[in-house]
Amino acid sequence: MSAGQLFRRALRHPWPVFAAALVLAVAGFWPSFFAILHETPLPHHIHGWSATLWMALPLLQYALMRTGRRALHRQLGYASLVLAAVVVASGLYVVQMMAYANLSSFRLLDVKFVWLDLTGMALFTVYVASATLAARARDIRLHVSALVASALIPLEAALERLFVNLLPTLVPNFSASLYVSLVFLEAVCAIFILVEWRTGRVRWPMPVLLAYYLIMHVTMTPVASNETFQAFSDWFAMIGRPAS
Repeated sequence: MSAGQLFRRALRHPWPVFAAALVLAVAGFWPSFFAILHETPLPHHIHGWSATLWMALPLLQYALMRTGRRALHRQLGYASLVLAAVVVASGLYVVQMMAYANLSSFRLLDVKFVWLDLTGMALFTVYVASATLAARARDIRLHVSALVASALIPLEAALERLFVNLLPTLVPNFSASLYVSLVFLEAVCAIFILVEWRTGRVRWPMPVLLAYYLIMHVTMTPVASNETFQAFSDWFAMIGRPAS
């Protein structure tokens, strides 16, 4: 089967891509979230479960389309905008918790995560909006591409944990795992772009996501080391908290 045929098949039957992303996400967060739910703070519960549901949602939506329940598929798609809002809002709060903890125990790595996570959630919002608009315009290829991109963004954090847990010799800590995860996702984006190119038309979500990860790769250390951004991280950490 040619690359073009594979992509056209993936467009009609995209569930393996979403299923693989979901499995990797659960595997990555199993030790630090799913296996210790009784120890997990409420904000992490909200963010973890909402993000998991977001990654599982395309599988349900695919099943609805395959069984001809298009109206329910459409209604659930609009309702999922609320879920996406919960993912972003809870994600912002979790990042704020990390930034707040960094006030008393500074780690440059955590400032890198503030930069990566805040920009990632902004891009996630763009992809969700684009997927919704593409569905309304019946641009199914763009709709699927934007949804895949939206699933890859939360996958990055899971991959960090997966690589640390499975490859401790090659990836000894989160600092190394962060960059390995970016390289992995850059390769995934490049493969999607190549396959799309073989079909004759590359849609913008994957090239933009590849560019984003490359930019993160280059900018994380200088941005996190910048005193102005560190001051922004400290300000973000204190939003809604009484001044000491």
